Amino acid sequence: MPRAGTAVWLAGWAVLAALTGLVVAGGSLGVDDATLGWFTVLDRPGAVHLTWRTLVMGGQFWLVGTAVIVVGVLRAWRSRSWRPAVVGALAVGALDVLIIASKHLVGRTSPHSGLNEVLAGGSSYPSGHTANATMCLALLTVLLAGGRRRRVSLIAAVVGAVVVGLCNLVLGYHWLSEVVAGWLLGGLIVVAAAHVLDRSPGATDASSRPTAPPVPSRRVRPGPGGR
Repeated sequence: MPRAGTAVWLAGWAVLAALTGLVVAGGSLGVDDATLGWFTVLDRPGAVHLTWRTLVMGGQFWLVGTAVIVVGVLRAWRSRSWRPAVVGALAVGALDVLIIASKHLVGRTSPHSGLNEVLAGGSSYPSGHTANATMCLALLTVLLAGGRRRRVSLIAAVVGAVVVGLCNLVLGYHWLSEVVAGWLLGGLIVVAAAHVLDRSPGATDASSRPTAPPVPSRRVRPGPGGR
């Protein structure tokens, strides 16, 4: 990963840590409470509600997480390298561990609980569905596509992650800060996983490779009869 990319990636973790600290300190409670109604008003009984419930399934851990592991194994078999399988499994496992640990430590209550508190034994922060959709959908495109197809697929994955996050807000499953944290966490994990997958074994930064000195050109002089 280039230095600029590493700096941005580390800055992303800093932003996530700052957001988590703000939530733990209770600084997001007012904003979360004020903004939730902006989204839940979009929910309607019947087909509209069923649509939201169907779309939010794109963040189900057992669904998208299993898909990443299966595709990683298939990619490993085709490429004769265990790297895709190992990276996919580690990314899914690391994300799950971080989600569970954060939920336990923050103790945020969900909107459906009727409470808006932190450190209260809840398990709502961050949004697991949003984090799973962000990481898994993007990682699937990295495993399956390359070149221009990957860029188009990544756009579709980003749209899917945004939709899943909005579904969580519309259905009242999560507060806004939890969805934003899910986007950040999933994005940070998938960036690291994609870097490992795209890095060929033994590859080094082109800027650090020694370059051979230029060979001076030698001008051939014409023979006695030449011009």
